[in-house]
This record gives sequence, structure tokens and C-alpha cells, in this order.
Amino acid sequence: MINQIETMRKCLLYIALTLFIFPCSPLSAQTKQYVIDSSLQVPLKDGTTLGCMLVYQKDVKWPLPVVLRVSCYPMDADTTRAEFVADSGYAGVFVYNRGKSRSGGSFYPMENDAADNYEVIDWISKQPWCNGKVGMYGGSYLGFAQWATMKKVHPALKTIVPQVAVGPGIDYPNPGGIFLTYSLQWLKLVRNNDYMDLSTFTNEKKWKALNTEYLLRGLPFNKLDSLEGSGMDTVFQRWISHPGYDDFWQQMTPTAEEFSRISIPILTTTGFFDDDQRGAMHYYNMHNQYGPKEGVNQHYLFIGPFDHAGGQGGARRNLIPPYQIDTVAMVDQKQLVLDWFNYTLKGGTKPAFLQDRIAVFALGENKWHYFPSMEKMNRDTLSFYLPAKAGETLHTKKRGGKPFVFSYDAADPVDDTIVIYDGASSLISEGIFRKKYLATFSTAPLKEDMIVNGSITADLWLSSGTPDADIMISWWEIDANGKKWPLSHIAQRLSLSIDKTKPVYWKDHEVHHITLDNTAWICKQLKKGSRIMMTISPAANLYWEKNYGAAKDVSQQTLLDTLLHELRFYPASYFSVPVM
Repeated sequence: MINQIETMRKCLLYIALTLFIFPCSPLSAQTKQYVIDSSLQVPLKDGTTLGCMLVYQKDVKWPLPVVLRVSCYPMDADTTRAEFVADSGYAGVFVYNRGKSRSGGSFYPMENDAADNYEVIDWISKQPWCNGKVGMYGGSYLGFAQWATMKKVHPALKTIVPQVAVGPGIDYPNPGGIFLTYSLQWLKLVRNNDYMDLSTFTNEKKWKALNTEYLLRGLPFNKLDSLEGSGMDTVFQRWISHPGYDDFWQQMTPTAEEFSRISIPILTTTGFFDDDQRGAMHYYNMHNQYGPKEGVNQHYLFIGPFDHAGGQGGARRNLIPPYQIDTVAMVDQKQLVLDWFNYTLKGGTKPAFLQDRIAVFALGENKWHYFPSMEKMNRDTLSFYLPAKAGETLHTKKRGGKPFVFSYDAADPVDDTIVIYDGASSLISEGIFRKKYLATFSTAPLKEDMIVNGSITADLWLSSGTPDADIMISWWEIDANGKKWPLSHIAQRLSLSIDKTKPVYWKDHEVHHITLDNTAWICKQLKKGSRIMMTISPAANLYWEKNYGAAKDVSQQTLLDTLLHELRFYPASYFSVPVM
């Protein structure tokens, strides 16, 4: 059992080593021959050149549609990936970010992708082997890179397939305004050399010891890079100076105005258990809200019971504890992507699987459902109000009376090392029920089966006795046999709950209404007799930035800034469950 950030690390390593490696069969390896040119350079206007690899089948006639991946993870397996799309009559092209592989310059994650990728596509579109049609695909950072490219859509870019796309300032490196220590670990992976520093990245003992020392000594988070031993990391320091979703993060991906100009076909893929699901859904929701009708009508969403690797076409896992995943969910996503490119770049038929604009799999029912829009997915919303005491039954109607009071000592490290993730996905594990500071509530038993479909949201009327606090809320199904099934959770910094762009410190027990709606999407059948349980706890974890509660930048807080926390949840507070 390990925590979420270790999960992300292992997931990224798994992706780096295995994702979209499509070994040819012995027959195809003997009969298919490729032209592979790894000497190409893409010139940028500022004089920097980016390394480029081109792969296509020998004897194929030019020009060809191009399938492009822009990557910060150079590896030998890239050739196999390019050969896979070349087998279907495309030119497979890999281009590497600044400072990676043979590319010049230095890699500053997420800062140059938009402008550089526009120039990359412009250069590709003018090559004799390109027929003027370019499509992009890839997951995680590569998913983000595609959305960055959409800030200014090049005429040659005909489609994108962003998979489990990172949302800067949304789900990484500071979900809910709380920085992950994993952000420094990842920066060492991608910035220590021209390829990947896997030895440092995978040194689990080193990172666990570092994070433990940071917490137990009560050090400020902005000293984590120095504590690591490599000296100050300029990117890490720049990131933590932007805890809110401010202009620094917003300018990396399309604005509302830029979304209004995106009209090309898009296939978004993610999973219920994907750590970057909220980034993927941010882009999807923004495009649906601001995009032109012709663009929105061509934007398809594929979401099922997948983790970060499975949500981008990697190996699917039949068991994501405690969930056993039915084989019906195991759609061949690699083939789906190829079918999508045949549809958008070659004028073929739309992939048969995409029966409507949204494809979502219902756990428990073990069935795919298809919907024309988010608005037409569900038939009802159930609301449950908080009682005055932990352990009591959640109310279906608003009550009067006193608030529920939740107190904890931020200086107590006992909960910081409690394991609350199952080590294989972003799902919360039953370890959360071992926390010292924890409040639980549950509904009455359900009177009939129902399918929860979407993001559970919480509307809280809340006050705090400290200027700031980091809280976590989770939801579970407790079935008739007492088994716990994790549904969703959210961690949120209170000072960033009113204005997401900058900290707003709370006055002593001044009541605020906040809405927590950026929870992970789950689609699961809840059985008759089950109860829905809700937990409230501090967002304390060995791999999260520690918030001691003071009215100052959390990255500068130390143990000496500790304040005793008292949160009051008022009777109007409730959470809502979307029901299919």
C-alpha cells in the first residue's frame, strides 16, 4: 500500500516504459519495412531547433497525412510507436520539447508548448511528405501539449486526441491549491538531463525520507528543493509562487475566447481513477461552454474504469482495488485512436464505438452508456444535509440548529503518514478510516438501485477559526454487507476556495459559502440497502504541502506558525449526487 503520489510516480514510470509500445507480430516484423529518419531538425523563429523523427512505410507514395506526438519523454520505444501509425498509412512523427533528446534550449515545462507546437505544425505542413493534414495524440503531459497547441489552431491541424491531459494549476502541480511534493520529483525526472533521470525519479527511499524530514522538522515547503540536495530548483520555486489558478497557469492553455475558435474534431479520453481526470474534464467542459457549435458537436468523450495508464491506451487492469473491472469495459483504445484518425484525416467512417458524443461505463451494471451531452446524462440529483454531530445520519432536508464543529491540531503529524490511497490509482483506500482527525456521516439505506454518474459536489456554509486550512472530503458506498466502495474525493485549500486565482484569508469564524465541484467523475451502480458515507478530514499526507493555518504563503510556513483549527459546518451545508 502506497500513497497517491507514489502511485503517480509508478504510473508515470510505467507509461514511460510501456505505453503505446505496439510490438509487431513475427510476420509483420519480417514483411514490413520502414524509412526512419531521426536526423531532422525543426527550426524555430528564435533560432532554437527541435529534434524530429519521421517514420513511414517503405515504398509508400507521398504525400501522407501525419500523426504527430510532441514529447518530453524521449525513449527508444518511440520508433515502435511511430511504426504503429505508419502501418496504417500515416507518417509517424515525433518532435521533442526544448532541451529533450536532440532539441536545443532548456526544458521549462508547460511554458513554451503553445508557441513551439504551432511552429512545429507549420514546418511539418510544408514538408514534401505531408499532405497538409496533421493529427496529434498522446497522454498526460502530451495531452496537455495538445491543448496548449489549441491556443492558436494551425490550419493544417485537423484533429487532436488528448488523453488523460494534465491541467496546469488545476490537477497538477497544485490540485485544490495544495502543492504535491511529487512536483519536485517529476522535475528531476525531466530536467536533470536530455532524456529522463529515472535513477533519481524512482529512488523511492530517497523521496520518502525527504518528505518525512520536511514534515517532522516542520520546515517550509520552499526549502524542499534545497533539502533534496541539488540546490534551488528555479522551476519548482516559480511554481510554488503561484498557488492559485492565476495568469501564470491560465496562459498555458486556451482562454474562453480561444476555446470559442476551436472547431476541429476532438476525442478526449480519461478514466474514473485517473489522477489527471480533472484536467481532461476542464478542457472538455470549457470547450462545451465556450466552443462554437460545429466544434462542440464534434468533440467526443470516452471515460471508463481506467487509471492514468489505462486511460491513454496502456495496459488495462482487471483489478483496481477494490473494483473488479468487467471485460466489457476493455475497449481497444489503440484501435479506437486509429479509427478516429482514419475518420478525421482520411475521410473514413466514424468509429462504430462512438454511438454518441459521450461514452461512459457504469461499474456494477457493467454496461456502456451513450449520451448527446452532459445535460442529458442524468434524470435526478439527490441532496444530503450535514447533521450536527459526526456519526449521525445525513438528512434529506435542510435542518436548523447548531453547526457541526470539526477541530484538529495541525502540529500533530499522526495523520500525515496515514496511507489513504490503494497504490494503484487515485482511489482513496480504507486507510482514511484510521485517521485520528476524521468525521464520518452516512445516509439511510437506499430504497432502490441507482447509478451515480458524474461528479459529486459539496455546497458548504463554513467558518474557520484560523485564516487558512486544507480540508479533504470523500464519499463512499457502504453496501449491505458493510464493504466500502470509494466513490470520489476532493482536497481544497480554504484560502483558494473563494477566489481561485489568489489567496483570500478567512476572518475569525466569518461564514462563507463555498462550492466544491472539481471532484472525480464516477459512474457506479449503487445497490438497494447500501448507504452513502461522507468523510471530513484535514488534507494531511506525507506527499502534500503542509498548511499550518497562518495568514501567510503556505510555502513559507513552518511548525512555529501552527494554529489550532476549528471548522464549523452550518446546517445549510449539503452534498449532491447526480443520478443516471
